[in-house]
Amino acid sequence: MNGVRWLRTSEGGFVLAAEGLGPALLCIHGLSANRHSWDAVGRSLRDRFTVVAPDLLGRGDSELPAQPRYRLADEVRRVAELVQLTEMESLIVVGHSHGAAIALGLARQLPAVTGLVLVSPTTPWSKRPRALDMPGLRQQRAVAAIMKRFRKPITRYILERRVLGADVNADQELIDRYSAAYAEEERALALLAALVDWRPEELTDWLPDRSVPTIVMSGVLDHRMPVRETVRLADRIGASYVAVARAGHAVPDERPNLVAEAVREIGESMKLPSYTMPDGGPTSA
Repeated sequence: MNGVRWLRTSEGGFVLAAEGLGPALLCIHGLSANRHSWDAVGRSLRDRFTVVAPDLLGRGDSELPAQPRYRLADEVRRVAELVQLTEMESLIVVGHSHGAAIALGLARQLPAVTGLVLVSPTTPWSKRPRALDMPGLRQQRAVAAIMKRFRKPITRYILERRVLGADVNADQELIDRYSAAYAEEERALALLAALVDWRPEELTDWLPDRSVPTIVMSGVLDHRMPVRETVRLADRIGASYVAVARAGHAVPDERPNLVAEAVREIGESMKLPSYTMPDGGPTSA
């Protein structure tokens, strides 16, 4: 069954998109993004994979937790439950930015993960902005209200100054998609909580303790996750590395064809069974 679906987990409801035919490919978006980050990549891969792209809890159209916690252990636990409920017995995981950290945690926890593509990944050495340590930030409704009111100019500034590379413009579709993360005050508060809970050094304890075929790729103009750090991560986990010319941090948007090519390369190195998401029960539409 292809389309957008609702999945009830023990911690809340996930919305996920599923399309295509073939082995399971789980696509995990970044900290403040949503499932649409993978639209262009998914279009290139749906003839080869069953592409499953969830909105992480509290992001996109998924439910807002009553008392949100977004430490890496929380994020990994929730997505691991999603994998189990959807009966993915073998899968490739592609993750972007913080989603790549979650992908690494899944590979450590779930033997079903047979391959990884880590795009512009968070690393254990990524810098955490000092502003995130401001006391009480996660409950700052005044900050959330400002984020909501000025979400589009804020998003444009971040995309053009900190995210995109040299030859990708922050068009209206991209601005609308990223600014949707804080279009409502409650979702803006959830995003603040996710940012406050983001502690890249936690990834050290979640690196896979087994050999998993992995490709790490990042833009050479990435200001958020510098090449030297992503290369260091690739060396640490024994992964292949791809440097993407003229790209910044948003490689799934900037060079979706290269991300799709990396996924196909990982997939062709192994024989994985075709996957069909089960109907009924917790995965009913």
